[in-house]
Amino acid sequence: MPKRHNCQARQYSDQMICAPCGLNWDMNDPEPPECRKNIKRAVAKVAKIEAAPLPIKPKGIPTELPADVDAEMVKTYQANRGGLSGMRAAYRLFLDRVEL
Repeated sequence: MPKRHNCQARQYSDQMICAPCGLNWDMNDPEPPECRKNIKRAVAKVAKIEAAPLPIKPKGIPTELPADVDAEMVKTYQANRGGLSGMRAAYRLFLDRVEL
């Protein structure tokens, strides 16, 4: 197996162990792990991307209902004797009153 740049891994039986990186892998591994130096660069790049401002999200379902809508939904649910029909009626009212 060709040595990677500045790799200090040593063979112990059927394992390769790199003490500075803390990595170990099987000698027959066709894809040995990447050097920690490259991983650190990749983590820094991901952190930079995550720190960038997020694009504006499309409007979704609101987390809070206006006070008049939630009270009206409860009244509609109770007026339809609860259960599935009450939930359907309350949901229809929700869709009519709340802008998604």
